[in-house]
Amino acid sequence: MNTRVRWQTFVSLRIASARQGAGFFLVALLLAISYRHWIVGRGDPNKCRALIGSGRWYQGHTWLTPGCVSSHYGRREINDCVNRRRIVFVGDSTIQSTYWEMARTLDGNLNPNLAEIDLHYSNDEATLEYLWDPFLNGTGLHKNLAAYRDGKKDAPMLIVIGGGQWHVENHAIEHFASALDGIVSTAQIAGRQPDVGFRGLTKSDGPGDLVLFAPVQEPYSADPDAATELAGYYELNAHLNKLADEKSINVLWSFGHMTAARQDQYVDNTINVQGEVLRQRSDVLLNLRCNAKSAATRRFPNVQSCCGTWAGPNWIQTGFLTLGLAVLPAVILLDYLRPLLRPEDRIITQAFCAFTSTVSLMYITDRTHIFEQVQRLPLISTNLRNMIIIVFLIGALTLQRSKPPASLRPGQKQPDQPYLPRDQTEEWKGWMQALIVIYHYNMAWSADWYWEIIRLTVASYLFLTGFGHTVYFLQKKDYSFKRVAAVMIRTNLLPCTLAFVMRTRWLLYYYMPLSTFWFLIVYATLAVGRRHNAHTLFVIGKILASAALVRAFLNTRDLPETVVRLFALTCNISFDAGAFFHLRVAGDSYIVYIGMLAAMFYIWSKNVLLGSDLYQDTISRRFRQAFPLLKHVIIAISLVGLFCFWYWVYYHIDSQADFVSWQPYITFVPILAFTVLRNAHPYLRNVHSVAFAWLGRYSGEMYVMQDHLWLAGDQEAVLRTGLFYGNESVSQDRWRDLLLITPLYLIACSLIGNATVTIMTWFVQEPVPAIERDIPSNGRALDDVEMSLLSGDGADDIGQALNEKSVPRASHWERLRSAIWPNQVRNRAIVVLAVMWLLNMTYT
Repeated sequence: MNTRVRWQTFVSLRIASARQGAGFFLVALLLAISYRHWIVGRGDPNKCRALIGSGRWYQGHTWLTPGCVSSHYGRREINDCVNRRRIVFVGDSTIQSTYWEMARTLDGNLNPNLAEIDLHYSNDEATLEYLWDPFLNGTGLHKNLAAYRDGKKDAPMLIVIGGGQWHVENHAIEHFASALDGIVSTAQIAGRQPDVGFRGLTKSDGPGDLVLFAPVQEPYSADPDAATELAGYYELNAHLNKLADEKSINVLWSFGHMTAARQDQYVDNTINVQGEVLRQRSDVLLNLRCNAKSAATRRFPNVQSCCGTWAGPNWIQTGFLTLGLAVLPAVILLDYLRPLLRPEDRIITQAFCAFTSTVSLMYITDRTHIFEQVQRLPLISTNLRNMIIIVFLIGALTLQRSKPPASLRPGQKQPDQPYLPRDQTEEWKGWMQALIVIYHYNMAWSADWYWEIIRLTVASYLFLTGFGHTVYFLQKKDYSFKRVAAVMIRTNLLPCTLAFVMRTRWLLYYYMPLSTFWFLIVYATLAVGRRHNAHTLFVIGKILASAALVRAFLNTRDLPETVVRLFALTCNISFDAGAFFHLRVAGDSYIVYIGMLAAMFYIWSKNVLLGSDLYQDTISRRFRQAFPLLKHVIIAISLVGLFCFWYWVYYHIDSQADFVSWQPYITFVPILAFTVLRNAHPYLRNVHSVAFAWLGRYSGEMYVMQDHLWLAGDQEAVLRTGLFYGNESVSQDRWRDLLLITPLYLIACSLIGNATVTIMTWFVQEPVPAIERDIPSNGRALDDVEMSLLSGDGADDIGQALNEKSVPRASHWERLRSAIWPNQVRNRAIVVLAVMWLLNMTYT
């Protein structure tokens, strides 16, 4: 057995072992999370009990509920939720303060005044009432409780009861117990079983009408051993706890947690609390009662997961989830037990199964409570720094020499890699994508220096898009519809699918629309007059004309909005023209053209240095002669340019707005300097980071899937397993979830990426006439998209497998399948676009 065969065997065994390990990890993790949700957490499946029963302050000013995300309710949100019903507060001044907080949210002109009187606030949509009843036995209270008990139309949607100060001051513990027993008896709470943890949530009314008890507000005591001073408060709250166990009453224990041992949350060492505490208490009540209702009217983002739900699956979602979780896995299992499918059908069926199952997993993680969605934490520099260090340490530890671009003969010296080889561009995309997901996880846009780096990474992706596609078109001269279809599928299959399945918008995954736009611009620029693309000045003229036309399109008032409005009327799309064209496209409006020009220079210089017969003119000869010196000059210029760029940004850019205004004109400097310096020496070209290159192969999937499988809530929250709880910090708590969620995320990205390549190859594969089938070919079945987001392994093998039996059999089934699924790529594209249009027009 020769060395090459042994190496291939070793690699195959490693890949098989890695796949088995990944499969075992996925099964074990999903089983553990399912056990935690369905068995351990069965008493609070929607996180309602967590909302009213616990929570903690993060850095003293952010209130976090374990396992879910709550949000602040403003005037519009309160009105939408209350919808001409009443919220009633009953008790002493501690409850009156919460009433005033909610009333001031509805009307900022109100002046709170704690007084021993009943209060009333009403507008066209919401009514708030406060009943002064420190004894908790008033007629008004019991009247509202009776309406709640009998389910009358005028019953309050929420009754909040709190007191105890009078009972503590007058040592009337028995009176307090008697009052609570009377409340429970009048409302018949025990019989109605109102425990919010077990209540089902409806889209129309959430958990339904509720009676909630606030714990007795304990005063702050600097002496933790002051048992005598606080004994009365402890005794009253102990009775509340007993009633909660015996009668299933809902106690707002989170109200007490907000002030426990926190002197800064009190006002002048009194019983009164700070405004932020009152705001959070008001939001706890509204999130509990309204989150499920608001979810029914909101498509995305839905980050109100505390006592919330998501709009029920429509027919599109139901069909897709059934396909991904039941039908296709069943087909694969049956075929495994008893082979039923042809080899080429088996490959594509497995790809569709992997794709739909992984997308269904994202639905489970981000549209159910099986995983947990928690609030993203404000930027902490040490977290950001540590994550960056860990990522680049892993990248450095996996450095190795790139494989030769072609097979070597025995004894032949391994040649150096060319300029910007595939391994290097994938490495580049990999570490940039790692920086992007770290940026989103840490909310790092508040750090200007890191925000500027992320702007450069986006510009670098677009540079690679222009460079890679230009190299392909000018060298391959393939301007076929088949090529366009392949790029469109590779770029948009996942984001378009998620837009339907997750009820989001295509623009949420904004780099994919951006990449699509610029690919079409590059294609149109080079395809027009392509017979003359051998003339350098002609191509440069087309590039300049294209740049001018795009700039005119962006600067023509209302033109982008009009184009988008036309598609919205005819295709029912939801697309923010301002956010896309004036922010995303305009911000990097020239870097793609810089990539195109760099690609032209790369092709020309490579041909000149190889001594092609077509390049023997004076300029070419002088370039070859000067190149040994010229390359050192270019390296020196790149070093100086990189230094000057960051020096100028540091001392002359005062804000992010300033950077945005300069961004189209300056980002090419560090990008071109990096490409030169990264290839400045043969050793630098020959070595790459395996870890970063692997990430780069799936960078597109990583960008799209981070919103639902690493983050959550359509990028507005953070995904957690629910297996661990701590202080909610990254360094002492959430790092354990990162160790489990990150491998899950990366494995899912690889599954989706590989499946998309297979689906793309299958889609553009056309039947080969019998006369051509037996002709041997040394060409690739389907060329990979070079040096862009669209790389993928295995396209050659897939294309070969699909070609093995590409001529339809003369059977009724095959003729029927050909009628449904056309043989020509153009006709297939028309069918797919028609189906998408129909789905979009009927989407709910």
